[in-house]
Amino acid sequence: MNSSDSSRKKFHKSIFALIISIFIWILLHSTLRSKPTEKPIMISHRGAASLAPENTLVSIREAISQGAQFIEVDIRRSADGILSLMHDQTVNRTTNGRGRISELSWEEVGQLDAGSSFSSEFKGEPVPSLDSVLELINKSPANLVLEVKQPGLYPGIELQIAEAIQKSNLNNRITVVSFDHDWLNSFNQTVPDVSLGHLYIFPYATRQIPANRIVDVYWPSVLLDPTLVKRMKLQGHRVWVWTVNNIHLMRLLIWLGVDGITSDRPEIWPEVVGTG
Repeated sequence: MNSSDSSRKKFHKSIFALIISIFIWILLHSTLRSKPTEKPIMISHRGAASLAPENTLVSIREAISQGAQFIEVDIRRSADGILSLMHDQTVNRTTNGRGRISELSWEEVGQLDAGSSFSSEFKGEPVPSLDSVLELINKSPANLVLEVKQPGLYPGIELQIAEAIQKSNLNNRITVVSFDHDWLNSFNQTVPDVSLGHLYIFPYATRQIPANRIVDVYWPSVLLDPTLVKRMKLQGHRVWVWTVNNIHLMRLLIWLGVDGITSDRPEIWPEVVGTG
């Protein structure tokens, strides 16, 4: 047998193995999948991150105008204690400034341009405070998802967020999510009537999480583990996934039983669920 024949056989074996793997994947998902939820929700990411500068009021307004049911934003804290919308530890990527937001005063943060990095159309768009976001949401039909970034860096932030939520009277329209699950449990003791979501890359074990909470996972984990959604739902959790911007993938994930999908593109949701 010459080398070309050997290579051809290896190629054919690889193709055969791939076909068998795909067949098994389809069979497992078809057999083990959870029943699709009747009304899946879309969580518009960082406002509407594909349409306007992330974590700004203009982005939140855009999400509202697109009919977003839930709008997610990221929370950090300035040096002088103001709760601010910012995904990264630093302001470098999304504004014309430099440095950690935890080392900048609110006066300094307020002078930053958080719009130009997205488009010149949004030049001068400021970094908003959480209070301004709550005021905007209060005037809309939308629900708000607050992702608290690295809360351990900001001692006492749970009390500030709790106070802001209670002052806005939006307890039943806010979900607080974080990768820091111990912090979420601490926050729950402060404000027990606010919905909570536990963020994961892949949820290996969730039995320590109370049954009424959301498990919010990186979407490939649902594809890799055919049992994931059903396991989570049997434990009493709602299952959300992040962050998906493809219509066909969204439809597949809904078919696999997820309850919510986080996306930068709220404008495509009507097409996903067949209402557009």
